[in-house]
This record gives sequence, structure tokens and C-alpha cells, in this order.
Amino acid sequence: MDRMPIERDEHFIVARDLGVNTARIKSFSHVDLDLASGRAHAVCAEHHGGKTELLLTLAGRMHRTEGTLTVAGIDATALSRLKRVRAIAGLAFFERVNEVEQNLRTSTVVSAELSLAGKPAGRAEANAFLGAWGLGELADKTVSELAAYDYDLLGIALGMAGDPALLVVDDIETDLTEHQSRKLAELLCDLAHDTGTTVVCGVTDYDLASCFDDAVCITEDARAQRAAFEEKHAFKEAV
Repeated sequence: MDRMPIERDEHFIVARDLGVNTARIKSFSHVDLDLASGRAHAVCAEHHGGKTELLLTLAGRMHRTEGTLTVAGIDATALSRLKRVRAIAGLAFFERVNEVEQNLRTSTVVSAELSLAGKPAGRAEANAFLGAWGLGELADKTVSELAAYDYDLLGIALGMAGDPALLVVDDIETDLTEHQSRKLAELLCDLAHDTGTTVVCGVTDYDLASCFDDAVCITEDARAQRAAFEEKHAFKEAV
């Protein structure tokens, strides 16, 4: 997972008044971002609060309808340049976007992803890749046999197979314990710091968002969570 260190860009992702809203889709509006590279960022919103659409927009899979967006110096405001953003962005598993066949062996899924990334993709290489991510014992299991934590970890690993500059992660909470979610948050932070990859992860719980290098709240509900979190911790410090 290691690669040569890269120079930090304090303004790797910059968004101003960003939104995706059409007659058919109403997802998020008025989002401002200024995210540094080589760090792990949380995007906090309730379920159906627009965080999934925002993540896909940052990764070049959706086109903004409002505001401006720049990713790694690429003007993602222009529809014609989204292909350049997609080329540097990796996705963990997104429901109904890049899920894999449940009856496939884990090693088969990894081989396919390594091949798409232009890397050696034989059985030995797939097993070595899984081993590097702590998933070596699951090589012969089908995707449907994976526990929720291992499934989420596999999605993160596959998102990193092409050594992207940006990794977006949609969900590290569903069907996981709080401890497992925090483990994945810690892993994503270490991943960003160690490889220089910029990580953006969507979460619903601000307590979990606080485990990341920084957190952006994109809805009123998320901002209310943050205020409650800050009040609670201010009270603890006062006591």
C-alpha cells in the first residue's frame, strides 16, 4: 500500500456553493469545501442527506448543477473534464454503483480490479494483495460469505488498487459495531497519512466524523449533531 510521498496540496478539493439538483434529483446544495491532500476527511449528513451524491460528484461520477468544483487542479465544473477526475479517483463500494457479484470468490474480484488497474492480476498477485490488507484468509470465500466489516474493508482495498490520488468511501457504519466503524476510520486516516491519498468518507454520526482529520457537515441535522457534540465535550472539559 506504500508509495512515494507526494507534496501536500492544502487546496486539493475546493468547492463553492456546490450542489446537485435537477427536476428529477434533489440531493445537496450550498456546499463549501477546502480539503487538503494526504488527509482523511469526513462528510457528515443524515441518511438521504446528499452525502453519497456529493462523494460521487467529487470523484467525477456525477456532474454538479450548481456552484464550482476543482479537484487536484482539474476544473470539475466542466462536464468535459470529469473523465480526468475519474482517472485519479478510487471508489470503495457504493450501493447500486460499483457493487460486485455476490457469488464470486474474493480473489476473483481482486484479480479483475488489479487487471483494470493495469497490474499483474494472477492468483498469486490477488492473494498477496488480500494478504497486505489483512484479508488473506478470505481469498476463497465468496463475497456473500464476508462479514460486514470484511466486506467494507474489501471495498476500500479495491478502491485503492489503482493507487488513486483520491479515495471516496460511502458507508462505514451500516451493520457494523461502533468499534468496527472506528477501526475503519482509523485505517482511513492511516491510509491517507501513509500514502498521500486524499480520503473523503461519508458518515451519519458526528461522533464518528470526529475520528477523522476534519469533518464537514452538509445538512442542518449534521450541524445540530456537531453543536451537541461540542457542547458535550465542552461540559466534560469544564468538569
